[in-house]
Amino acid sequence: MRYPRPLPASLRHREFSRAEALALGVTSGRLRRRDIVRVGHGRYRWTDQPSDRLSDLEAAAGSSSEVPEPAAAAPAASLDGAVESTAAEARTPVPAPQPSVHATLPRASSVLEAVPDACASHLTAALVRGWWLPRKALDTRLVHITRGPGLSRLKRQSVITHRSLLLEDEVVLVNGRRTTSPERTWLDCATLLTVQDLAILGDHLVREPHAWAETRRTQWTTVDALLACLHAHPGIRGISRARSALALVRVGADSPQETLLRLAMARVDLPEPTLQIECWDPQYSADFPATADLGYPQWLIAIQYEGHHHGEGNQLAKDLRRDQAFLRQGWKVLRFGSADSAEDFRTAVELIGRTIADARGR
Repeated sequence: MRYPRPLPASLRHREFSRAEALALGVTSGRLRRRDIVRVGHGRYRWTDQPSDRLSDLEAAAGSSSEVPEPAAAAPAASLDGAVESTAAEARTPVPAPQPSVHATLPRASSVLEAVPDACASHLTAALVRGWWLPRKALDTRLVHITRGPGLSRLKRQSVITHRSLLLEDEVVLVNGRRTTSPERTWLDCATLLTVQDLAILGDHLVREPHAWAETRRTQWTTVDALLACLHAHPGIRGISRARSALALVRVGADSPQETLLRLAMARVDLPEPTLQIECWDPQYSADFPATADLGYPQWLIAIQYEGHHHGEGNQLAKDLRRDQAFLRQGWKVLRFGSADSAEDFRTAVELIGRTIADARGR
């Protein structure tokens, strides 16, 4: 394997122009190598530098370290002690796979460095934090930034400049970069996502992390905080869609498919289910309950959505043991999977409806 020729030291830690590179002996072919990202017309940046600030937004995709933006007069050193710790809980968590860096983040980091008053917003602010987004949104090649009203739009390829008033608490630092707050990011995404996808994202943001499986200890936000953000911007673009989506957001969904199943149930007017149901069974455990994704405790109906990994050996055995705990306590257990999702849960909601009718008739 041929390794690329090292760049001149003066180009390694900043954005540079094509003319600068050529003047220092860098060839056009070297500028096309994978470790160099084109961030604008005739503008480039080297990406193979773990300690450089370019990695700030990339690292943030797997981190939840956020602090409010300091006052303008505050010295930069004041940020050092403000970043929240992400130390593991007392119980050793299952290590989560590190998300891959989205292709737009190096360009976003370069833009934010060049335009200090701008902040990452919309889909870019979501990607920075590693949030769930629908496939179409993940395929984006655009960088979204927001500047204040009256400021000029940035003329760079694939960079969208939004001009909007950001309240003081709507700009935070994510690993040193200005980024819209979780609440404002969700609201801004209302101009780019469907009501259904916005509701899924909302569920993702308000869910409570599991201490036994995750190092993040708190929700990204709350339903009340999202509602307060909507109230603060009654005339903003996307507000009607955001209101419709927020009415569908619930705390307790652990996956997009669980949200989709719940929304499918709502479309056919099934009763509102309870999320994350607990069933205590001494044969299962004296210390921890068996859990179901959603269901109806009043009728002893437990509903599980099993993703692809649930068919694997160890996980399958755990799922069966969990469901047996519900069955021993007199519950009816309904299990659905990817085949049901592929048909928009039409068969699933019919079965759930019949099961509820049977339980009511008993």
